[in-house]
Amino acid sequence: MIVSRLKKTLPRPLKRLLRSAWQNSWESVRYHLLAKNIPAGRINHVIFVCKGNICRSAFAEYYLRRQLPNGILRVESCGIDVDQGIFSPPEAVNIAKDYQLDLQSHRSKGLASLDVNNADLIIPMEYGQYLRLKTLYPAQTGKIYLLRHFAPWPERFFCNINDPYGAGLNEFRRCFRRIKRALDGLKSCLAAGAEQVVRSVK
Repeated sequence: MIVSRLKKTLPRPLKRLLRSAWQNSWESVRYHLLAKNIPAGRINHVIFVCKGNICRSAFAEYYLRRQLPNGILRVESCGIDVDQGIFSPPEAVNIAKDYQLDLQSHRSKGLASLDVNNADLIIPMEYGQYLRLKTLYPAQTGKIYLLRHFAPWPERFFCNINDPYGAGLNEFRRCFRRIKRALDGLKSCLAAGAEQVVRSVK
């Protein structure tokens, strides 16, 4: 009774925030129970995945590609629920400029347009996407890891990087900062070689 009354008095944005925090915490525990260390071996091909491939995975692709020497790694991105050829929203384009990245020319792609079956790492943004990819590509299940898996501790405890679409410029800014920190961790792992990758994510 008291909880029900309290729910009715809480502002809608606060209720959304609390619901999101609870879901993220629960899914994070489940993810860490399922996730395993990355298998040893050279990583040549990375695919980032999000819902629509216009914000998070697009930024991750462009950022990591810029950080690595030409030709050292094949980096791509796509959406798990996407129409082909959609533009990135203005907020994503504007915040990406802070990182010297140009998302103006980016167009969304779907899973079918990439060679997912031959990727070395498949990196979604949310736990629900992680589970869907494991179902869609059972042979690749050992190569699917959430991006926050590579973030510094304790930040990597929370597994999801939530979609900023429609939430305003500040949420895009926070989201891209989270992605950058995780990508910097991934880049360090890749630069250190396969054996160091295994140790660094334990």
